[in-house]
Amino acid sequence: MGWRVVHISKDSYLRFKNHQLVYKASDNINEEITLPLEDIAVIIADNAEINFSSVLLRELANYGIALFTCDASHIPNGLFLPFHQHSRYSEILALQINWGEPFKKRIWQRVVAQKIANQAAVIEKVHGTRHHRLLKLSQSVLSGDPDNCEAQAAREYWDNLFANFRRGHEDIKNKALNYGYAILRGCVARNLVASGFLPALGLHHANNLNAFNLADDMIEPFRPFIDEIVFHQFQNLEHTDLKPVDKQKLLAVLSHICAFDQEQITLLKAIERTAETLQKATREKDHSKLILPKLLQITT
Repeated sequence: MGWRVVHISKDSYLRFKNHQLVYKASDNINEEITLPLEDIAVIIADNAEINFSSVLLRELANYGIALFTCDASHIPNGLFLPFHQHSRYSEILALQINWGEPFKKRIWQRVVAQKIANQAAVIEKVHGTRHHRLLKLSQSVLSGDPDNCEAQAAREYWDNLFANFRRGHEDIKNKALNYGYAILRGCVARNLVASGFLPALGLHHANNLNAFNLADDMIEPFRPFIDEIVFHQFQNLEHTDLKPVDKQKLLAVLSHICAFDQEQITLLKAIERTAETLQKATREKDHSKLILPKLLQITT
């Protein structure tokens, strides 16, 4: 799969030629920029006046490229994904539909435990102190998380990460978090589809109106990677809306290095590998086959 994230914010024309994305700005149609489609993982169309050829849209699907559209606030609000290109889609879908409750609960246990462990790692990295309460919670998650350790950890985490902060407020930190999470969600959905899954069928999330329940399950251990960036880059900004430079800082998370199964790989690669190991866990009916990213600890 590709590795490049392309962010387009100008009025422009995009088309396909010789396995390349061809970009022309509306104010200078004599100049072209080309990129090999095989190098691209994600395209973010952050302008209402970007025109795509139908052939290009077809090829984006063929190459497994996720295309985001953005709303008037420049937050991703739409996602164009390939339509079930996995060679054994019907096989994987049948296995997904037949996930048993014990399997789903065990997978959710692993997801929540790693999310909380990554939250604890963020607190240690940004504040220089270990958060023993979060570490204890990460080790106490039971099958299906019946004690709602995820919610307990969230209260501890946000209170310790930022001063006087509440999720949902219209401040720059929340806008940055929302933007970063939206990008991660789309990348997770893209790789779930590439592994043969139907994103609407979740393990824990089960909203009938949500086409990305499974992506919302599997994104959880990845969220702290965005949180760390927001802590370092968005604490003392005077402006209240995201600027292009802010978005580039958030998009850079996909190239950050994380620990994954005794390796160090980019977060974008970890998203791909997570979907692959979920497929392996599904095939073998063994929740322990799921591998999730770990936020790297401070090295001394």
